Amino acid sequence: MTFEVQRFGIMPMIALWGIRPWIPVVLAAIAGFWFELVRKAVPAPYLDEVFHLRQAYNYVYGNWRVWDPKITTPPGLYIASYPIARLIQGFAPIGTTAFRFTNLLGGILLLGVATRVLSLLNLKLSVSVKRTQTELLHAGVNICLFPLLFFFYGLYYTDVLSALSVLVTYQLLLENASNASMIFVAILSLWFRQTNVLWVSVFLGGVALCRSVPKGCPGIDFPRSPTFFEIIRASWQYAAAYDPPISEASFEDYIKSGLSFAVASIANPLRALRALSPCLVVLAVFGVYVMWNGGIVLGDKENHIVSIHLAQMLYLWPCFAFFSLPLLYPYVLSTIFPPTLLPETLRFNSTHFNRPRPLVAILIMIGMTTIVYYNTLVHPFTLADNRHYTFYVFRLLLRHPAVKYLAVPIYFLCAWAAITALGGTQTAAASTSPTESRKGKSEVDIAQSPPQPIASGNCASFLLVWLLASTASLITTSLVEPRYFIVPWLMWRLHIAPLRKNSTTSTRGSDGLYEHRLWLETAWFLLINAVTGYIFLNWGFEWPQEPRKVQRFMW
Repeated sequence: MTFEVQRFGIMPMIALWGIRPWIPVVLAAIAGFWFELVRKAVPAPYLDEVFHLRQAYNYVYGNWRVWDPKITTPPGLYIASYPIARLIQGFAPIGTTAFRFTNLLGGILLLGVATRVLSLLNLKLSVSVKRTQTELLHAGVNICLFPLLFFFYGLYYTDVLSALSVLVTYQLLLENASNASMIFVAILSLWFRQTNVLWVSVFLGGVALCRSVPKGCPGIDFPRSPTFFEIIRASWQYAAAYDPPISEASFEDYIKSGLSFAVASIANPLRALRALSPCLVVLAVFGVYVMWNGGIVLGDKENHIVSIHLAQMLYLWPCFAFFSLPLLYPYVLSTIFPPTLLPETLRFNSTHFNRPRPLVAILIMIGMTTIVYYNTLVHPFTLADNRHYTFYVFRLLLRHPAVKYLAVPIYFLCAWAAITALGGTQTAAASTSPTESRKGKSEVDIAQSPPQPIASGNCASFLLVWLLASTASLITTSLVEPRYFIVPWLMWRLHIAPLRKNSTTSTRGSDGLYEHRLWLETAWFLLINAVTGYIFLNWGFEWPQEPRKVQRFMW
């Protein structure tokens, strides 16, 4: 197995950084400043760091057979820290800071990987909406400033390296790396968190399968608004898929797209098997681990029981809306207000956003209400620990029986905005009529034509795959923690679509709106990090049962 420098993306990352060499330096300085503040104010292990550091010390001192039963995740973090701690050991005694440095380094590496993934995804966009290299770097920095990640650059938790390992696996898929390389890194990611299996197998497998099936955006030239029978017949006949852009797709189109990919895969099973083979190997390895361990969780199985908690997918959307408000506000404003009341940069044609039909919206909210009624689970840890922000969120939700139902429209609006952001706006290239696209082509030529560049946003297949992986990774735990939303947010944020004022605009880029939102996102993340960091460092308090021991607020 070889990892070529060019294949792994190291040289492309350096090339991107070379455009604005000060950008990674600035990020390192900001993260380093936070790291230093935590080091001075919280030199001793805090909260779960106690268990993680105790295990890491065992490894450094050669006690490889010792395992702390309170730890539920695999030992990837401690193994990754081992060479760093041993190196520091040659100059100074090993302390908490040495192990925490692992996550600071991981955050800096995350910038390179995220920027590389963004540039690979950028290649699929049409010229009119491609992002500049500076915008790609800026977006990469914002991803690294994401508060749920940034906070843990100064502590010894598994979240940073877990997210980094998943992102590296995705990078290898986009670079068409060898199956051996993908399998190796995917299995490596499982050593940081077990639920990563759903991202390096279900998500990446779904993406690989969708890439292997002939399609495009708006896709193989099915009739506009095809029937289910037409979908099945064409998908079976040509082993091709119906995959409309999110910006044009109706609720039924997602069902049709999923059905189309299923039929197209059955029509050509060898192609599907080749696309899924790396992910099937990873699933097989994970299955062996589960059989050996007697379950998914390592230690503390009593407090980490697998359960069905569908409400997790409701909490996901307000989390996205809160952190990504600078990216989502144009979609909301352009829907609520008439174009004449908005600035010119926000005057989108009404056809560019596929607003949910009233009946569909009502049915979805009825489903959400049903989930709230039957499947609102509150883990004992949630209301027993007032050091986490979720404690106060759930106190608000549970203050009165009606509050959790009043939140349902908020869940729906946040979900609609987040999904719409993946679709972007429709361009002239993607709105070609079926009649025009059929000129001079036979049905076989159309079905076998290679995928066309995405005009602005993503297609229905991506949303289906992302939703499947997000749902599978979240609903199996009753404990609600914002940290669990990191990888779903990362994959969503990487695929945020550019915006355009109208479909006839021929100038390159997004008319300054994308860059404008990037700076708003930067400012918003810095503000959140400053506030939560200040609270963590300076708003310490004591529990009566643990006097003279400082408790701190954190995610």
